[in-house]
Amino acid sequence: MNAVLAELGKNLAARWLTHLVPSGLLFLAVAGAGRLLGQAHWYDVGRVTRALDELAGHPASRSTGGVVLAAAATVIASAGLGLLAQALGGSVERFWTGDWPPPVRPLGGRLTERRRGRWRAAEDAYARVDARAVEQGPPLDPGTVRELARLAAVRNRISLVEPAHPCWTGDRVRALDLRVHQAYRLDLDSAWSRLWLVLPADTRTELRTAREAYDAAVRLTAWSLPYLLVAVWWWPSAVIALGLAMLGARRGRSAMDAFAELVESAVDLHGRDLALALGVDCPGRLDRETGLEITALLRKGA
Repeated sequence: MNAVLAELGKNLAARWLTHLVPSGLLFLAVAGAGRLLGQAHWYDVGRVTRALDELAGHPASRSTGGVVLAAAATVIASAGLGLLAQALGGSVERFWTGDWPPPVRPLGGRLTERRRGRWRAAEDAYARVDARAVEQGPPLDPGTVRELARLAAVRNRISLVEPAHPCWTGDRVRALDLRVHQAYRLDLDSAWSRLWLVLPADTRTELRTAREAYDAAVRLTAWSLPYLLVAVWWWPSAVIALGLAMLGARRGRSAMDAFAELVESAVDLHGRDLALALGVDCPGRLDRETGLEITALLRKGA
């Protein structure tokens, strides 16, 4: 137990140094510089240089105790800001997955309807070309194949299934549940914790890595909110906030897509292992009848 606790302590320290302090230090530097420059002198870097020179000449900067105290206060403030960003990350994730608070829920509904309309238009365009291809019969000409692939890509960029959330991420998670249920009649919410226990170690490592990439994108997007606050007294910080939000959203979409693909692949490759571990007869690959039996067993009547 002592060895486990020691290893856990090292991991916590590494995570603290990696995720909290550097980002917090960078924000403190930007916020401090912005406070010195203000809106009127937003470009005058010389003001920051002169302020640093004055600070270096202060008597407290020559005191070991003063330097240690200032360094400790800076690190603690950085860690606190990192914890704040992590807390804001929960709000970012709920926003991405469509769990919007009541005051803005009507806006979410309108965005969902807009995405649904675009998806249906793309689906109709694909269905028309597909119907013509069925009438022509095989073999399909290369132009029709390319057009079907293009229209499918346009539709799938909006959502893999008909949208039910205002943001892409929420529908990607929903598509994962629906695709698994349609293929195997398996309730992924009920089965996931059991499936995790039968997955090989390397598969679980891949899933953890993909999830950590998504969490990192959430934290990156969350940092845009404190930087946006700094824009009140230094407007270039708004540009930083916009850049962080756009980059985080792009990385989050890519990471969630990769994570969902890995989860679906884990069900495809190890669903039979779950059935056998639960004592459900599965002589071949996982099918709909076996998945339905697993779902009934795991739900326990719920």
